[in-house]
Amino acid sequence: MSLFSSPVLPQNDTPENRAIRAQTLAQKQTQYVYDYPAIVAKLPMAATPIPVDISLNWALQIAETAILLGENFVDVLLPNLFSFDVQIPVKLGQGNSSATTTAIYTEAAPPEASVFDAALKNRDLDKRDIVAFQSLLSDARKDLAGLAQNAHARKVTRPPQGSSAGHEVLDRLVQAGESVLDKAIGKDAKSIESWLSQLLRSVLDFVLTKAGLYGRATDLQDYDAQFRKVVLPWTAGVYLTDEAFAALRVAGPNAGILQRATLADLSGLLPSDELFQRVTGEAGWTRQQAVEAGHLYLVDYKALAQLVPGTTPQQKYVFAPKALFYVPRLGGGRGSLRPVSIQIGQDANSPVFYPDGGLAWTLAKTCVNIADGNYHELISHLGLTHLLTEPFVLTTERQLDPQHPLYVLLTPHFAGTLFINYSAQTSLITPGGPVDQLLAGTIESSNVVAATAVKAVRYNESFFPEKLVRQGIASPEDLPDYPYRDDALALWNAIHGWVSDYTALYYSGDADVVGDYELQAWVQELVSAGHLQDIGEGGADKTPCIATLDYLRKLLTQVIFTASVEHAAVNFPQRTAMSFTPAIPLAGYAPFPGSSASGAEATQLLDLLPPLNQSILQQAVLAGLGNVYFTVLGQYGGQLSDPRALLVLGKFQCALQAIEKHIQAANTLGKRTLYATLLPSAIPQSINI
Repeated sequence: MSLFSSPVLPQNDTPENRAIRAQTLAQKQTQYVYDYPAIVAKLPMAATPIPVDISLNWALQIAETAILLGENFVDVLLPNLFSFDVQIPVKLGQGNSSATTTAIYTEAAPPEASVFDAALKNRDLDKRDIVAFQSLLSDARKDLAGLAQNAHARKVTRPPQGSSAGHEVLDRLVQAGESVLDKAIGKDAKSIESWLSQLLRSVLDFVLTKAGLYGRATDLQDYDAQFRKVVLPWTAGVYLTDEAFAALRVAGPNAGILQRATLADLSGLLPSDELFQRVTGEAGWTRQQAVEAGHLYLVDYKALAQLVPGTTPQQKYVFAPKALFYVPRLGGGRGSLRPVSIQIGQDANSPVFYPDGGLAWTLAKTCVNIADGNYHELISHLGLTHLLTEPFVLTTERQLDPQHPLYVLLTPHFAGTLFINYSAQTSLITPGGPVDQLLAGTIESSNVVAATAVKAVRYNESFFPEKLVRQGIASPEDLPDYPYRDDALALWNAIHGWVSDYTALYYSGDADVVGDYELQAWVQELVSAGHLQDIGEGGADKTPCIATLDYLRKLLTQVIFTASVEHAAVNFPQRTAMSFTPAIPLAGYAPFPGSSASGAEATQLLDLLPPLNQSILQQAVLAGLGNVYFTVLGQYGGQLSDPRALLVLGKFQCALQAIEKHIQAANTLGKRTLYATLLPSAIPQSINI
């Protein structure tokens, strides 16, 4: 599209331009090709990543995170030999390309140097190698600073054709330090992803094993000790409390699965009114009254029953529990949830535990958090943001010409998605990869769980406001303290307002929607090749179609919301909440001891939690994935050229600023659980990490 041309609907274009559009789409359909890889149970994905999908500033941020992890590796290895200035918020670019990498390291007391001196013995790696590695990292950081400065000065948002300027930093790092990395890692590193992965493995294999930081923890403080330079997540100091356990349901990484409980749900979890009154302290109230008044809520992890316990790197255990929560009727303060019961499995005979259950209750909560971590990573994160967005990226490129107004609107929200999904498919979710290493199930069954969730989506039912109503969690009166719901809904409404204003510039009414043959081909391909269910309004012959402007606006809002707001909600808490392993372990390492746990020793909790080597891997992987904030919601930069669109964009940006202030005020007043994940300034435009 020309820099100064305005988007135009295909039916309103000239005959000559329509022919050009058809040729353009035919060409793009040879470039953007569907694949159905077995690794994700044959979901539609791109056959290859698209090179132009990646920008210079994005690559710089990935490199910055990798270097930070490298610096942390050296600092952990020999803390008294080196020191690093790692408080480096690097401002990259301007406008749409502006992003700040937040340093995740702070000063902390180092361990005894003698521990690491001893670790160096009997290893083909000496202090000179570490000095070289430190110098390498320092050179790489200087290169990054230079590239960032050039990007800022020239407003570079995309490297020239054939250039990989952002990756040159890592290429130089790997080439210059190959001998060091070969000794410390044992394998070559040839890309950002493999270099980062192998760097983490070096920590696992060398530092942890040789320094005695491998295997079962002897004390819960062992997990805190892994955060010598990495900032402790908010969960670290409170994860054993009932308050934090409940807070994760409304302000955690997986806060979208809460649902209102029914009387049938209580048959196993709270089988009598007497028990309900004992646990909640609500004398004289019945379970039915509590259900009808909207005071009981449930999280149910039955989808995880498909998981087969994994054995990489050792035997792991899977849990598919249910947990019940209650909003107090009287004296409830801000109306926050309180946990009341946990059933360890889906079977009716599975044991049930209550807050007065001592150690058994702590173990039961841990099992719920293990399930929550697996559900989050496989379904809420991988399945329902990354994989669910992919068909929209492909279909938009294949069926909407670059002159189409919806192509202009949507593609900024798809930047980086094909690349990051392809990288996940070829590294994260492969046998022996981080998902296989960390999560509870085998990699095969984990992929099945993710794919099953995507295939089960009925898209018209997934629109966020309708989803809240369907799950019975829409009412602020019934459930006052639910910051994820409140912030996400405000953002959904703001996006809907922006989409409505934008589409009004090009569609005068329903007739324009029906006559948009590129749009109709778009929705038909989402069904035929993208395998999405219940999308569109359906024609007389049951052919998928979009018939009304009102429906189109809701559909576009949900697509943008998923790629920006919902992905931010599930991605960034990986660093701020999940990187502290005991709070949300990604697997169990012992079977649940059953009702006998009430009299068991506290060591049973340490048996259940991941070993220290798995914990440091979880910390590093999740801190890395949650540390790249590239682009900002509502900042389209030069991607919008129509002056009319820029005018209504300002209205959207003002709405986002108002939401930001509202969230900050709500957190400051303390009338809700603290939640800053969905501050608009912290939400990227697209799924790019």
